Amino acid sequence: MTVKQLHFEVPPRTSIAEFKSQLQAQVPLRDEGVKTVNRAYYDTVDWRVHADGGVLELDTSDDQNRLVWRDLGTADIRGSLVLKEPPRFVWDFPSGSVRDRLEPVLEMRALVAQATVRSRVHSLRWQNKEGKTVLKAHVEDNWLLDSASGKSRRLGKRLRIVPIKGYPKPLRQMVKLVDENQRLAPASEDPLVQALRVLGKQPSGYSSKLNIALEPEMRSDAATKRVLLSLLDAIEANEAGTKSDLDSEFLHDFRVAVRRTRSALSQIKGVLPQRILERFQPDFGWLGQVTGPTRDMDVYLLKFDDYRDSLPASTQTDLAPLHDFLVAHQQTEHKKLVREINLARYRKLVREWRKYLESPVSGRASAAVPNAARPIQDVASERIWKVYRRVIREGHAITPSSPAEDLHELRKTCKKLRYLMEFFQNLYPPKDIKALIKALKVLQDNLGDFQDLEVQALNLTHFSEQMVDEGTVPPQTLMAMGILVDGLGRRQHQAREEFAARFGQFAAEDIRSQFQTLFAAPTRAAA
Repeated sequence: MTVKQLHFEVPPRTSIAEFKSQLQAQVPLRDEGVKTVNRAYYDTVDWRVHADGGVLELDTSDDQNRLVWRDLGTADIRGSLVLKEPPRFVWDFPSGSVRDRLEPVLEMRALVAQATVRSRVHSLRWQNKEGKTVLKAHVEDNWLLDSASGKSRRLGKRLRIVPIKGYPKPLRQMVKLVDENQRLAPASEDPLVQALRVLGKQPSGYSSKLNIALEPEMRSDAATKRVLLSLLDAIEANEAGTKSDLDSEFLHDFRVAVRRTRSALSQIKGVLPQRILERFQPDFGWLGQVTGPTRDMDVYLLKFDDYRDSLPASTQTDLAPLHDFLVAHQQTEHKKLVREINLARYRKLVREWRKYLESPVSGRASAAVPNAARPIQDVASERIWKVYRRVIREGHAITPSSPAEDLHELRKTCKKLRYLMEFFQNLYPPKDIKALIKALKVLQDNLGDFQDLEVQALNLTHFSEQMVDEGTVPPQTLMAMGILVDGLGRRQHQAREEFAARFGQFAAEDIRSQFQTLFAAPTRAAA
């Protein structure tokens, strides 16, 4: 059951003592004293709580941390928790309804304090003749703490009315009083919105989803540079979080941007000069390589709860040493990653790549880059249509007896097609391109499961050998890991059995017709 609070702005020239006296002269409000409350507003770096229409507010006073989850704007309370420490991950929260409902919102992302407000809160309570509380009111003097400048900025005073369920009459009286007698205006914006506005923050910004503004008639070299510049922005946006290991998603998004860059350099053909490809492709390959081991450990840690829960109840606790092993090796690999990113090679790569991408395109035609001056929609459509047909050829060639390597190759081709479609999706009708990407993703999920389950089983077997060599594993853990590997093998077999149906859906005539309509020119379609 939500609790709807009401916020009103108190005139800046009205003292709080004077205002309280005016209220108490009209309604029986008992003074409950004054306390200082620090309110830290938490969200993920990509503002998932805000996107869900909510606010996470950590109220700290008298050494108690109360996390309030409420609606943005209306202030209706969704839930609250008392925490021992400021929040970081949703799995650190106590078990219960609030955690269960926040998990799909936050997923693996860390919470960070986006704004902090210090309030002097004067609390008032209205009790009836039986001594029961029928309404609460708080008069607040709010100051924004600006960590960047180290200064405080005044946000103003507010009256916050907290109704008590089952007592509507006191609420009506109180609202009438502040509306007619005090002539207070309802607060025009949520306290979080006000704090962010004063800080100059926008509750949006970085997103890992591609949304690159392109025009069909743009030169292909200019459009490709714009795509690559967007990916470079994503790399740099995730660099600090990757180095600090704030959460695993920073490194994930960092690597995705690197992988997309490598794909763009290899798949958008005849657009960028060969000397540019030869200069930068090796460095982006190196960057993908040095960030891989840490990401591998992150993935196993993210999957650990699922691993444990897949085991018989009697053996689940036996898997704990694996978690300790993964944590230790993740920390070791992360230190290596940070050393690599701090190298001059990385800084030089980012600096020179940005300089090239921001430089104007050459107006001269060249046989070395035959597609550079062509309209991007023509070049993108040709390439997407070609890679799509390659997916279909490779998929049709796979039989029940085909080796796993054939499915792995198809998976890589599907990834190239997916990246091309996402790079240039704004050139096509949104509904049509999204439907085809969704259809491709169904096939990709099957191929991804098949390969990932195989890799997981192999690596977990390798981890068990490492743990024996390091002398950190009891026999029960090795047995539990063996059961886990067997389960992964069965799931991989199931994914292999499902491949034919998944591919059949993607290769169906209606999907082909949609690809042909969007990407194939009449002459190419006839061929």
